[in-house]
Amino acid sequence: MICKKCASPMAVILRKKDHYCENCFILSTNHKFRACIGKNKVLSPNENVLICLSGGVGSAVLLDLVHHGISLENNKKLRIVPHFIHLFDDNVPEVSDAILKKCQKYNFDIYFVHLSDYLNNNTQLPEVNQIVALKEDDKIKFTRLLNCMPSTAANDYLLKVKRHLFIKYAKQLNCSAIFTAETTNTLAINLLCNLAIGRGSQVQNDVGFCDVRDEKVKILRPMKDISKEELDYYVKIKKLVSITRTNVKSNSLQSAISSFVSDLQQNFQSTISTVCKTADKIGDYEEDKASGKCVICKSALFTKDMKLSALEATNISKTVSLGNMNFQQDLENNSELLNILENNSNNSMFPLINKYLCYGCSRNHSEMSKPELLQIG
Repeated sequence: MICKKCASPMAVILRKKDHYCENCFILSTNHKFRACIGKNKVLSPNENVLICLSGGVGSAVLLDLVHHGISLENNKKLRIVPHFIHLFDDNVPEVSDAILKKCQKYNFDIYFVHLSDYLNNNTQLPEVNQIVALKEDDKIKFTRLLNCMPSTAANDYLLKVKRHLFIKYAKQLNCSAIFTAETTNTLAINLLCNLAIGRGSQVQNDVGFCDVRDEKVKILRPMKDISKEELDYYVKIKKLVSITRTNVKSNSLQSAISSFVSDLQQNFQSTISTVCKTADKIGDYEEDKASGKCVICKSALFTKDMKLSALEATNISKTVSLGNMNFQQDLENNSELLNILENNSNNSMFPLINKYLCYGCSRNHSEMSKPELLQIG
């Protein structure tokens, strides 16, 4: 077998049919990374960019791609000013040490922020290259908050926590953009998870190339065209060090969907690409129809513009299950019933919806065993 680009001996097989030598594969991966940024035209030259590192395979490759891009001396040079951040917890302390060593190898500085910092509104940037210990009370409070949610809700909420912290520190570093390391596989899984938990209206921001929910900081996904298969080859060829870990709790909807997609991809190589192409075709709601923003995920809240929605149908089912004796009479006048369900919080399964929270966040809130731990409003 020979490389399809240069006729050198083959070293990499992608999609069971595409053969590359090591050099052509590395060049191709770097081109995908730069092309994804270039074709979307959202970055200005020498713009401050916050780059998020988790310690996994994706962030190890992202770190190497950024280093290679800014080291070039030709017109393909990545013209950004990178800043690095890692969100850590106390469960896997060796991850932070490994990330610090990798950044020092590339001569980059990095900030370490504990996840419980989400609960503090007035915290400032920590010391660079220092893993600063926070108050034990804050760590305990944050752990209690996650533990009072079911696994699916906790996984979803943790993503919103990380997004909040990334944007918070991006603003303190005067960064107008954030790079994250989601790959094609990750985004395909996230799309199906979003649809399953009621975040279909947020797909464009959660899965697309650019998250524009914040007016000052954009979240970009420059590795969205790179698959996990390519990541594994890249790490092997470059001999990069990564720590395999997952932040997704087991026995959750996210873990089940991840296993389903991964298993399907093994037998049907176009599974993930098909899902991602479908995501690219999903549009967003018009912002001028928004009545506000969710206090947790910052997604737009929309006033009711349909005669009957899935949420209202759920509330009707609840009304029936509670044995409302006047339900049949109310049903004859549909508009009156919908008005009752919308304005009477006692009849709604999600009392905070459309006032403070979107559907997805209000659903997570309703499933908490101690909802008072989540400060809203």
